[in-house]
Amino acid sequence: MSSAGSPTDRTDCVRRTSGRSVVAGLCVLLTAGCSSDLLVNPEPGDEPGVLAVGLWIPAGIAVIGEEEFLFGDRSGELFHYVNGVVTRIDGMPQSRTSDHYWGGFLDVSLHPEFSQNRLVYIAYVDANAGLAVARFEFRDGRATDLDVVFRSREFSIGSRIVWENGRHFFLSFGVGGDPYPAPGPQDLGSDVGKIHRLDADGRVPTDNPVLPGASGPTSIWSYGHRNPQGLFFDPVERTLYATEHGPLGGDELNVIEPGRNYGWPLFSYGLNYDNTPVSGMTEAEARASTILPMKFWGPAFRVAPSGLLMRDGAFLFGALYSSDLLRYHPATGVTEVVLRNVGRVRDVVRLPSGAILISVGGRLGTRPGGAGGSEGRILRVLSSGVIG
Repeated sequence: MSSAGSPTDRTDCVRRTSGRSVVAGLCVLLTAGCSSDLLVNPEPGDEPGVLAVGLWIPAGIAVIGEEEFLFGDRSGELFHYVNGVVTRIDGMPQSRTSDHYWGGFLDVSLHPEFSQNRLVYIAYVDANAGLAVARFEFRDGRATDLDVVFRSREFSIGSRIVWENGRHFFLSFGVGGDPYPAPGPQDLGSDVGKIHRLDADGRVPTDNPVLPGASGPTSIWSYGHRNPQGLFFDPVERTLYATEHGPLGGDELNVIEPGRNYGWPLFSYGLNYDNTPVSGMTEAEARASTILPMKFWGPAFRVAPSGLLMRDGAFLFGALYSSDLLRYHPATGVTEVVLRNVGRVRDVVRLPSGAILISVGGRLGTRPGGAGGSEGRILRVLSSGVIG
């Protein structure tokens, strides 16, 4: 792995030019003296709904207002969008990104009382390749008083932060591959393959579950997860939902209950990447000892879900495998394509108006600033499900 942090070899300014698509219209300015803003005013012929371009893999979005939000990129950079101008925020911690697309910044989230305390939280892979969560105050476009509130020595392939209330947040900790050797999601001494619940300052809440073999509560809220890249907390129903990647199929939507085992890799509806079964456990045996998903998508409908938003009784999320934006209706059991072939949708969030923002990553196997590495973008999707 190579250190990304705030790379000095990246271009500082990206303009969009006219054309039928954003990707075809990218022009990287290599001249000296360019400002650090990303100029995002649309031009005739550009892809509609584009708010920011020239990114690598924008992984998470935090909405401040209708025309203001923060978003993190897996390159290890955090950006601030205000009324059509995007500025890179200085003072971020050093992160680590692999040669392809693992690591870097994984999510950004506002404290529920952000309007008063101005606290922003970021989940990222740190310079030592472990998952960390840092918080800082964000005032007048600047980050100050950065403090790391959670640090693990283990690597996360994907993470999300969502808030239960102003005192507690949930943090997902993903792991990939075929059934993972110890330590792994079934090892309660390991951080990976878990959803953690933490106090706002990073301490372990005293009312967290006491898991088998433990003498008191730990940060682990649930375990037996593979790669939960979508989290959503319903404040009305007081319910936490998560989407997670299976291996070859077996993607899941789960209702998360404290202290429960969600089965990976003891049981999966997917297959190993060589098309062999993940385990010999039957569905009936898994139901007796673990929590089965409220919805799964088998090998015939591979999803690789990322980001999660619930609205009007349905779930919106990205499908990394098919490059679509999907909607799942629990009442009917139907999964439909909202936007087809829009790209690898990493996050889905709601604006105050009801419109949706999605972050779309560039091609895999590229590096930021390299060929094909600046295709990431932020799009505004109208509530009707069209870009605009």
